[in-house]
Amino acid sequence: MIRPTWGWLLDDFACTFSCCDFRPVCSRSSTRGLCAVPYDLVGTQCVHLLLKSYNFINARTACGSTGGDLIILDDCDQYSKVIKYLMEQGYSPDGYWIGGSDGALEGQWRWIDGSTMTMGLPYWANVGVGTPEPDNPGVENCLELSSQWMYRFSNTLCSNTRRVICEAQPL
Repeated sequence: MIRPTWGWLLDDFACTFSCCDFRPVCSRSSTRGLCAVPYDLVGTQCVHLLLKSYNFINARTACGSTGGDLIILDDCDQYSKVIKYLMEQGYSPDGYWIGGSDGALEGQWRWIDGSTMTMGLPYWANVGVGTPEPDNPGVENCLELSSQWMYRFSNTLCSNTRRVICEAQPL
């Protein structure tokens, strides 16, 4: 443990140096963790934000060019960590594409890996009394994290452009 009041800085001593009960910090944690560049370790997922806006299909292609695909957020704890990460990175007024759709079968929301998506709170936005997302069936078939609805899930037109959250497998 390094005590700043003692005036120590990182790498002041060899890792084997012993001073009282305290040892110097000899390694630094990285947000890259076990993730390939340009991905950051966020909770249990390797995450990369694309700040250019794409439609849904091109967003998947763009993620693929970095070695990933659109992110799957099927765990509440991990979902919270990703939202915190987004807020730390800055606000996107347009929201972000994530890896969900009901394009294969209307009303059957699935993640891009084919797994079933949890409906309702805490994930999906509730845009008003009696108006929960997803709404506009048959028209809005792609999933975004909506900045308008505090980064809750919202269905929208696949042709809309959004920023992108990619996910890659850890190394």
